[in-house]
Amino acid sequence: MSSTAVSTRAPAARQGRGGTAGAIGAEWTKLWSVRATWWCLIGSAALMALFAPGLGVSMANSNRSDNVDTDIAIAHPMVLAVNMVQFAVIALAMLAITTEYSTGSIRTTLQCVPVRGRMLFAKSAVAAPVMFVVGTLLALVGTVTTAPLLFEYADADLGKAVPTIVCTGVYIALMGVFSIGIGAAIRSAVGTLTTVFMILAGLPGALALSSSDFTKKILDYLPSTAGQHLMDGDTEPYGRMGALLVVLVWVAASQIAGYIVLRKRDA
Repeated sequence: MSSTAVSTRAPAARQGRGGTAGAIGAEWTKLWSVRATWWCLIGSAALMALFAPGLGVSMANSNRSDNVDTDIAIAHPMVLAVNMVQFAVIALAMLAITTEYSTGSIRTTLQCVPVRGRMLFAKSAVAAPVMFVVGTLLALVGTVTTAPLLFEYADADLGKAVPTIVCTGVYIALMGVFSIGIGAAIRSAVGTLTTVFMILAGLPGALALSSSDFTKKILDYLPSTAGQHLMDGDTEPYGRMGALLVVLVWVAASQIAGYIVLRKRDA
């Protein structure tokens, strides 16, 4: 066999093992080879099992004490619990990139995947389906554990519960990708978590205190508010498709910001 044939086949073999598929495979392996992944999953399940039933009991007791005869969708307390539980899951996605900067292993990652956009895409492509499955399972756990605690106020209509559970998985998946984009831009675990927390919880909480109509309109278009509409299926001020579009805009903005920083700054 000639040296030309060997040299022609070698790059082809390397390309077959690499590229986008190879980058995704490497990110998948890294995700499941660290303890932080398992701790985040266990923590999120524990938080959902704690918060969702607690909120369900609180809502049922509130109805009883106020003598209100209103059905409560069995998935609704779970949706409210997501406001806190989401941060345990988001931490998992965030650490997929910020840990590499803190340990210096990002240099090795970028040597193996020198195309910045490909590296960011690979991390997001791994995080999205994992976060969707995790979010859906958490929503199912929260709904099942809460339903009996709503007592006579439970609205056990599966036609309402199933879309809410699936949309919760979608929202958690998108927030995972959102956090990866923020992590790529900020690079620090603490800075990323603080920024994500302020966008998803701090800013909505502050704006909710205002009585201004303009402030309320801003609040409607924050990702966490849109996420609540996406999960609950509210129709005002927009439906599920409108809420999904709002969340996607935030995700796209974070990914673009992360890509720009990756292009401009060395590891």
